[in-house]
Amino acid sequence: MALVVCAFSAVASAQKPQAILPQLYLDTTYNPPVGGTTWAAHTSAQLSSALNTSAPGDIIVLDAGVTYAGNWILPAKTNPNNKWIYIISSQLAQLPEGQRVSPANAVNMPKIVTPNAGQVLRFNSGANHWRLAGLEITTASTQGCSPTHNPPINCFSYSLVDTATSPAVLPDSITIDRSYVHGTPTIDLQRAIQANASNYAVVDSYISEVHMIGTDCQAIAEWASPGPFKIVNNYLEAATDNLMFGGAGGANNPYIASDIEIRNNYLFKPLSWVDLSVNQREMVVKNAFELKNAQRVLFDSNTIENNWANGQVGFAIVLTVMTSQSGNIAVVNDITVTNNILKNVVSGFNIVAKDYTCKPPTTPNCTTAGSQDRFYIANNLITFYDPQLVGGVRNAGMQLAVGTDYINGGIPGVPRDIVFQHNTMIPAASTPCWNSVVFANNTGQTINHITNNVWLLDNVLCREVGWVQGAAPLVNYMGDPTTPPYDITQRFRGNVMYAPPGDKIQTYPAHNYATTVPFTYVDPATGNFQLLSPNWTDTTDGNIAGVQYNSLP
Repeated sequence: MALVVCAFSAVASAQKPQAILPQLYLDTTYNPPVGGTTWAAHTSAQLSSALNTSAPGDIIVLDAGVTYAGNWILPAKTNPNNKWIYIISSQLAQLPEGQRVSPANAVNMPKIVTPNAGQVLRFNSGANHWRLAGLEITTASTQGCSPTHNPPINCFSYSLVDTATSPAVLPDSITIDRSYVHGTPTIDLQRAIQANASNYAVVDSYISEVHMIGTDCQAIAEWASPGPFKIVNNYLEAATDNLMFGGAGGANNPYIASDIEIRNNYLFKPLSWVDLSVNQREMVVKNAFELKNAQRVLFDSNTIENNWANGQVGFAIVLTVMTSQSGNIAVVNDITVTNNILKNVVSGFNIVAKDYTCKPPTTPNCTTAGSQDRFYIANNLITFYDPQLVGGVRNAGMQLAVGTDYINGGIPGVPRDIVFQHNTMIPAASTPCWNSVVFANNTGQTINHITNNVWLLDNVLCREVGWVQGAAPLVNYMGDPTTPPYDITQRFRGNVMYAPPGDKIQTYPAHNYATTVPFTYVDPATGNFQLLSPNWTDTTDGNIAGVQYNSLP
């Protein structure tokens, strides 16, 4: 797996912040090894034999349409030349490279299945250079179920594709390619892919039916890896978090997941799960994309669809450092979120500056509240879930919360170095949004300047910022820095804001516009929410405020 190296540098906090992009990108071009042995594994026993006796440079071919039942370990092998072992479908040619697979493609895949709650495939400590291509990976577990219970209790499985739990040497160079990884409606699955390995890629794959009664679950989760990662062109379906980095690992976790490329994915929660999660309190629903410990992340051209309130309040994207869970060196720094659609979500973005759960004696091994720096959030479309429906609560576009730093005397954290530009928020048809941008101070202390170096530019906002108290608190919310050319007149600029009936039009810095006239868009019926009126181009770059539709996925 080749690495492309790109160099970027951060700018001082007194200037417009610039998030550092990933510095390493994984090359996942399909390039099967030549010159080695090709193993034809027609049975489960032959698959076990091939996994154990194959050498780097070999190919293991599994028969499409055949079921292989068991729990397999992919071992470490002596591999000084970093050669790959490919495990592929005999009908891989029917699954073109670069095209996302779906359940309809399962006919061209071998089915690898666990008969119990254990993993299907586990990469052992030190295992490296394995590529899985064109496989169906699933579960037939009969553990834990009670069909006579009212309502019935599903059987369950843990991770399907797993890594060693406490590896002396992390697995390395793993690629999941054009594979269908899934639970079932009646078999709960806690995690499809546990990605605690370096140089890990998931491409062109379909992950679905990830849910578990009363338990957090993820389509893809990582909490112990330095990266890099590539998550590109996948369907990711999970109840709690579709995709998450961090959230476990313990106080001494030595890793920060770094250099993460996430592009062209579809993160989806079926609306048929709403009643299960809210009424019967079975599925735990939280977010679509969450970072608790990561740096240099690119989240671009993805679609998130459906996120409602259940285990949390329904933010689609959560960027919140959690040292108490992820380790004392955890950060959420240098995050770029661009050109995404957040469709039918209760709220958009939640950002917390410090880990407010890092608090002795509750978490005695947590010694730092973490770091949050340099976010660039641009050209994202947010359409809100109806708050009057089951699972609905008040809608918010972005929340900037302080988080109390108990390690340093209980001082408030400060959300810092954030650019929020050319984003559009569309209210639900039934009601105006509750707030476009929320500045949250839940510390009980008086804070003069809640944020530092936050830039709100060129957005179409579903409600005035500071509408509850008027525009004057903007100086409190966004006061630092105070000196030109980085004062609030430059950092709050080019925005169009709607004032629904009952709201008073407030006074804002020049080059912003608030109106009681409802906005219109180019073609809402087809999802084109580029602003039509007002035709507001008094923006920092001369483009019309809000999203640029042609750049969305």
